Amino acid sequence: MIDETKKLLLDVLSCAIRGKQAPITDQLKKKRMALFQLAMEHHVLPLVVDTLYHGEEADPTMRGMAGQVRSLVIAQAQRTADFQLLLQRFGQKGLWPVVVKGLVCRSLYPEPELRPSVDEDLLIRPEDFSVYDAAMKAAGFRVEQGNEDEDYEIVYLHPESDFCIELHTSLFPEESEAYGDCARYFDGAIDRAVDLTVEGVSLRTLAPTDHLLFLICHAYKHLLHGGVGIRQLCDMELMIERFGKDLDWGYIRKSCDGLSLSVFTAALFRIGEKHLGFAMPEAFVDIDVDESALLEDILSGGLYGVVDVDRAHSSTMTLEAVSAARDGRRSKGALHSVFLPLEAMRGNYPYLRSCPWLLPAAWVQRIFRYLARKDRSDPVNPLRSVQIAHERIDLLKQYRIIR
Repeated sequence: MIDETKKLLLDVLSCAIRGKQAPITDQLKKKRMALFQLAMEHHVLPLVVDTLYHGEEADPTMRGMAGQVRSLVIAQAQRTADFQLLLQRFGQKGLWPVVVKGLVCRSLYPEPELRPSVDEDLLIRPEDFSVYDAAMKAAGFRVEQGNEDEDYEIVYLHPESDFCIELHTSLFPEESEAYGDCARYFDGAIDRAVDLTVEGVSLRTLAPTDHLLFLICHAYKHLLHGGVGIRQLCDMELMIERFGKDLDWGYIRKSCDGLSLSVFTAALFRIGEKHLGFAMPEAFVDIDVDESALLEDILSGGLYGVVDVDRAHSSTMTLEAVSAARDGRRSKGALHSVFLPLEAMRGNYPYLRSCPWLLPAAWVQRIFRYLARKDRSDPVNPLRSVQIAHERIDLLKQYRIIR
């Protein structure tokens, strides 16, 4: 049984994603500040406030919150305009990247700018990277993270607006032991891409079946890294509602079976059915699943599970547990969260790209960084991180991601 605030969030979101106003009940008045905090953690505050704001009838607290949200909506509208302009510039150069999530998911909502996006994702062919890299830099962006020779995604940032673009040469890193298998289900996705017009701007995006399967796999990836956000589930359900007739459910179910994600996916859809008012897809009705544990995990973790530093730190153990299960070997346990493999260390220690033999030195540096956190306001509690990891590994077993 979820607590009152979490139940309120689900009830209000159910109205918001349909463009309806939610009733202001006595319970909601009593819990509204806790509701707003939870909505902020899940990055759905604009959706929540908009559906609760009843204009001049609203009390001062609600009017004040609506004013704060207005600035978030304006900022999102500006990012959207910047992205649309970038796509138009690409088109003028004969470049048509495949837009993933972001703008496409926002377009599914009654008021798109109420659904925030911190970045935009573009999928391109690996051989076209140099052309896109030059176009990004010509538009004023700089590389913030990643290396085209090492990484499947390169993060670009515009220094004047903090507008962020992730350029992908693959939807998932094939070298990942935990979720690299997802990549092969998107072979040829660029060739299958479709044209879509969003707010008068023409773009290329993933075909509906590919896009929904990607959202499922992307949720799985974030489940391992810390948590799935409730916003991700809303995106999935709205995509099904919009593109249902174009979805190849047989392929989606077969792919989920192949990735051991069918029970997890059925649980997501069961949450949508019971708490957000969507229909359960027929392709998954045969799976009898209790969604309550996954729902609690989703609502407790905020967007991507980052609200709790111990939970975020525990992800190294959940990732290792899944990697071990996929490879048919014994998990390395808690020690592995300190002595990470080279692949996992390169992102935070760039010198390992050219000097991989310095991995032991990076381990020492990582330990000292951890010890330095003890004087900060958000120190990692190693015992609690291990406890959370064990609980979340049990969750993965419950939904048969690990057997």
